[in-house]
Amino acid sequence: MNTSPTPARLRVERRPAGRRRSKGQSLAEFALFAPVLLLVLLITIDVGRVYLGWVSLNNVARIGANFAAMNPDAWQSGNTAIQLRYRQLMAKDTRGINCTLPGTLPDPTFPDAAPNTYNVGSRVRVDLDCNFRLMTPMLSNLIGDGAGNLPVRSSASFAIRYGTTDAPPVGGGGAATPSPSPTLPIPTPTLPPLPTPTLPIGVTPPPVTPTPAPPVVTFYGTPTSPDSFGGGAPASPPGPTENQIVGIPTLGVTFTNTTSGPRNACLWTFGDGGTSTSCNNNVSYSYTTRGTYSVTLVVDFGILTRTDYVLVGCKVPAFSGARKNAASSMWTGAGFAAANLTELPGTGNYMIGYQSLAGGLVNPPGGCSGATIQVGP
Repeated sequence: MNTSPTPARLRVERRPAGRRRSKGQSLAEFALFAPVLLLVLLITIDVGRVYLGWVSLNNVARIGANFAAMNPDAWQSGNTAIQLRYRQLMAKDTRGINCTLPGTLPDPTFPDAAPNTYNVGSRVRVDLDCNFRLMTPMLSNLIGDGAGNLPVRSSASFAIRYGTTDAPPVGGGGAATPSPSPTLPIPTPTLPPLPTPTLPIGVTPPPVTPTPAPPVVTFYGTPTSPDSFGGGAPASPPGPTENQIVGIPTLGVTFTNTTSGPRNACLWTFGDGGTSTSCNNNVSYSYTTRGTYSVTLVVDFGILTRTDYVLVGCKVPAFSGARKNAASSMWTGAGFAAANLTELPGTGNYMIGYQSLAGGLVNPPGGCSGATIQVGP
């Protein structure tokens, strides 16, 4: 009798082949469908961003058109303080827009108005353009410019509400006013006086909030370039043309804003087309073209203009040691008129040793166009 142990039989559990094939097929289908699902999700997010931005852009245009409809004379009279407030109101609502707007928001247009006339009831319109940055290349090729940008425009129109329909247009002018037709006098009925309204006992009237007065704007400039003078802190109270700044191109000037109190919004206009919106104490600027310039500073609703505050002129060249034939080019090269140079008699192409205006003199009498000089041996 054989008593040796018998090896235990292994029990093998086999899964049906169809079940393994079903699991592998699901993974393959998910791998194919996942990119499509992700693309659809990105396109949906992109379209939602564009729609929300477009709604916000429409709201900004409506804010600007509504403000311009109530203040149309700001663009007729050139009131920079009101125009600055117009851009401030619009800029507050553009902070949450996910698109690129122009650096300076556009002025409103008045499509129904005659030249220099803004009639009550005519339209004022604000057009805004911006570029949305799309995340989906496919969507950019379908509705964008192919480079990831989608230009979007929004417009808003409001009727001008400043003044009355019986009054002449804002700004007036033009045709003569016709003589009124004669009318018969109509007696005006006398109505009894209306009772003065009173508050119930114990009720306190709400406090009246006074309108803040515009700040008293003050500033001065200090030249920082060689061959310049003038400027500096003004006397109290300052005069509009006090301490004129004089120099030659390129004239650097540091303007100091001494306006007291808070400065919510500022606008510098330097007179040669340059501007700055800095509310810092000091703002630097350079003048490169000869001329006389008025400088304006707007702080909130306060404004100060210093007329002819900056003069960029000419400097008399030093002729000593130069030849007679070079005198004319030296004089005109410094910015003066060629006809105002007189060469005294001498032998040949003499060496200049005399000049009636001192060399290095900035802004001589007569300025660049009227200054005269004599040179000679």
